[in-house]
Formats: sequence, C-alpha cells, structure tokens
Amino acid sequence: MKYLIGIDSGGTKSELMAYDLNYNLIYTNIGEYGNPAVNLVETLYNVSSLIDSCLDQLGRNNCILIGIGMAGVETGNYIEIIQNHINNIFNVETIVLNDAEMTCKSYLDIKNGIVTIAGTGSSCFVQNNGIGEMVGGWGHILGDEGSGYHTVIEVLKKIIYMFDRRIPYDNLSNALLEKIGGTSRSDIMDFIYNNKKNTIASLFSTIVELSKNGDADAIIVLENAGKLLAEFTFVAYRKMNFTGEITIGIKGGVFYNSSFVLNSYKNEIKKYISNYKLIEDNISATKGVCNIYRCRHLFNQI
Repeated sequence: MKYLIGIDSGGTKSELMAYDLNYNLIYTNIGEYGNPAVNLVETLYNVSSLIDSCLDQLGRNNCILIGIGMAGVETGNYIEIIQNHINNIFNVETIVLNDAEMTCKSYLDIKNGIVTIAGTGSSCFVQNNGIGEMVGGWGHILGDEGSGYHTVIEVLKKIIYMFDRRIPYDNLSNALLEKIGGTSRSDIMDFIYNNKKNTIASLFSTIVELSKNGDADAIIVLENAGKLLAEFTFVAYRKMNFTGEITIGIKGGVFYNSSFVLNSYKNEIKKYISNYKLIEDNISATKGVCNIYRCRHLFNQI
C-alpha cells in the first residue's frame, strides 16, 4: 500500500502521521523536538528516527512523499540541509516547509485565510490568491510573542525585577521559582541559561494551572498572550488585500490549554476584523502533506 508521511516538528515534540492515498490516517507516532534553530544535529536525529520507525512499520518501498513542517527551518539553509539529509537516508521525495506554512496547507489547503500558531514558539501564515507570507515566527530571541516560551520569559523578567528591588514575590512568581528549584540569583540564571527553549516553555503549564485556580496575575499574563497573538494576526490580515469573509485557523497548545488565552484572542480579533470564520478544531499540521500530494496529483493529470 502506497502512503504519505506528514511531520509536524516543533520546539517541544515532533508528531508523525502517515496517510494512505485516500487520505485516511494509517499510522501515528510522537517523537522528540525538532527545531534546527535550537539544535540541528538533534533535530535531524529525532526526525529521522520517527521516519525510520514508520518505514519499518508500513514498508520502506511504499512511501512516496514526506512532508515536514518544521519550526525555525527558514533560518539559513536549514531547508536544503534537512531535505538532502532525509532524501539521502531514505530515498523518498521530501518537502520541508516552515511549520506555519504546513499548518496553513492543513487548515486551508489553497483557500484564502490566516493560520496563527502558538505553542513553544509562535508564528502566523497568511495566503491570498495563491500568495503566501510568514508573519512573526522570528524565534525566541527576536520574537515569538504570545507563545509558551515568551509568556514564561515575561514572568521571569518580572521575577528578576522584583528580585533586584527586594519586592515580595506574588503567588505566580513563587510557583515558577519552586519549579526552577531555587530563589537565588544563581538559581534563576542557571535555569534560564542552561536549559533549552522547550524546558523553559514547559513552565507555561504552571501558569495555566494557577489561572484555573483564579490567580489574578496568571490570568493577566495569559490574557496578554491572547492579545499579542490577535495583534499579529491582524498584521497578517493587513498584508493582503482581502475582500469578504476570511478564514482564520488557530493552532497550538497555548490556545488549546488556556481558555483565558483563547477568549482574549477572540475578543481582540473582533476589534480588528469584522468578517471572518474561526477554525478552532485541532487539525494536525501533518495533514498538509495530503493537500500537497493532491495538488501535485491533480496538476500532473492536467
């Protein structure tokens, strides 16, 4: 049986799903993170291991296309490096896209609209009349506003502000410091500078838990994340000359795990865009490979 492999490779984990040529899901697996901007060598190993397991399960000669949506891949020549690496190892045609573009193909196919992603990092992809463009997605040093990582860093910045001024910590600060494992200057610096992006971003769940218990500071932080995500969705909207209703898709754990982020995003979007349809369903970005294959297949038959 011939099949397609789609991979959604992000800052915390990588998800592989395989589809038959009728686009039915036939295999799924979860692996370690895959962001070359964090570590190229580990990303290549993690993604290759996922593909290898799938080929073992479904047959090495039956896969006809691999589509990978990967965070951070537009930096330098990572796309070329990763495509060549996968092609050389597995001898299967491989397409590597930014994770936002792959998600857009999954949600919208070739239709007009915007997809906003908020997980460990954040990014946005907008397309209109066959033209697509990234907005945001600058990575954790330059951007990633509204993401899990950015939200945690905002709280940590508040903590060091309070530390330097000997201001008593609030409940949110104390909760994060407890997760870090200490309250001293060296404890805080060791955690920030000696851990990977996904480890730092994992503290987002602590903020969410506190918000569910009614912590006002946690709620404000999450609502601010929603506003930031809505603002750069509107930046994407303004880049294209949309007419009529547009579709906006949202994707990522920051949206799915916090009602405060989601509701804040929805309330803010209404201020910017009057005519839109919101897709809240969690559609796997891996399904983008099906739309890539379908478009190619139709084109080749013309």
